Amino acid sequence: SEGRHLALPAHATRDSLLHSKSGFEDFRGLYNLALLALIASNLRMAIENITKYGLLVNPIAWFAPFFTDPHGLPVLAVWVNLGTSLLLALSLEKLASKNYLGFRTTNWLHVLNCVQTLFLPCGVLLYYHPFPIASFVAVTETVIIWMKLVSYAHVNKYLRRTRGQHDPDEDKHAVRYPANLSVKDLFYFAAAPTLCYETSFPRNAHVRKRFVIRRVLELLFFAVLTVSLCQQWILPTVTNTFKNDKDQTNPTYLLERTLKLAMPNFFVWLLLFYAFFHCWLNITGELLRFADRQFYRDWWNATSIPWFWRNWNIPVHKWAVRQVYRPLVANGFTRLQSQIVVFIISAVFHEVIVGVPLGIFRLWSFLAMMGQVPLAWFT
Repeated sequence: SEGRHLALPAHATRDSLLHSKSGFEDFRGLYNLALLALIASNLRMAIENITKYGLLVNPIAWFAPFFTDPHGLPVLAVWVNLGTSLLLALSLEKLASKNYLGFRTTNWLHVLNCVQTLFLPCGVLLYYHPFPIASFVAVTETVIIWMKLVSYAHVNKYLRRTRGQHDPDEDKHAVRYPANLSVKDLFYFAAAPTLCYETSFPRNAHVRKRFVIRRVLELLFFAVLTVSLCQQWILPTVTNTFKNDKDQTNPTYLLERTLKLAMPNFFVWLLLFYAFFHCWLNITGELLRFADRQFYRDWWNATSIPWFWRNWNIPVHKWAVRQVYRPLVANGFTRLQSQIVVFIISAVFHEVIVGVPLGIFRLWSFLAMMGQVPLAWFT
């Protein structure tokens, strides 16, 4: 009858949707709203930047230093030295496999090879001061090859020690020592998107050409976008920051400058992450048919500092666990001590990768990485 619905209850025990105990998790509309606000805010800043400075993007300036830099030969020498270091490591292992070198002698020669692999290129780059981008690429590759040589020496040391023993966990299709000691095997490892050596890697059956083309186009697009952002947004802000000497000691001014640079730096960081970890490493992996493509995990969902570092850079994390953390724990170090050593190594290499190309060592990168250790305790 008419009005019967008025007898039905209009209320029940319920929490507001934004309450943590409501069980409601669908916030897509708010995420879309936040995204629209972010786009509008940054579009305004982009228009303001172009209005103030004009169009500063200059493609010629991207490549000119590579042709005008008089110190191209030292950079080339660094790359030659990296290839020589790889061949030297292979030669040491071949001699050791035939018992021409003793166990300890081989280990110490590997140590000396790793030392010169790292210090000789850094010394050359610091002395000649080539174009910073070319120097950055060279020193980064130097660190990568150094890490690969450490893994190569560690794994082959284990294989030498256990030679002839049956390992129940060993892959039946794995290449047995010393059959793995070849130029092809070592240089495949040097080019592969991994830092951890194995005698056999998981391989795909064929190369997906369309996949490679997509990744190459993405890489080119994001590389151009990154350089354009640096030219148009970051460089003018940095230049203007140091124009007024009076304001450089003003904390409020410095905070405002830092916050103004935070957004473009954040964008550049995200673009470089996608360009390197997703595009470049997948291109390399696809061309080499390297099947393990887990180069990163969901670091964007990190709720703590340790979680972030475990998921941000999987090749480095895997190397740190296999070559540093577990050996230290096995030799009596506590987990905390082992973690601190890992962060010290990471901090040193961050300082080297930043300091060598720029020719300045202020320890900011080192201290920033070491600052992650106490932060990890509170998160």
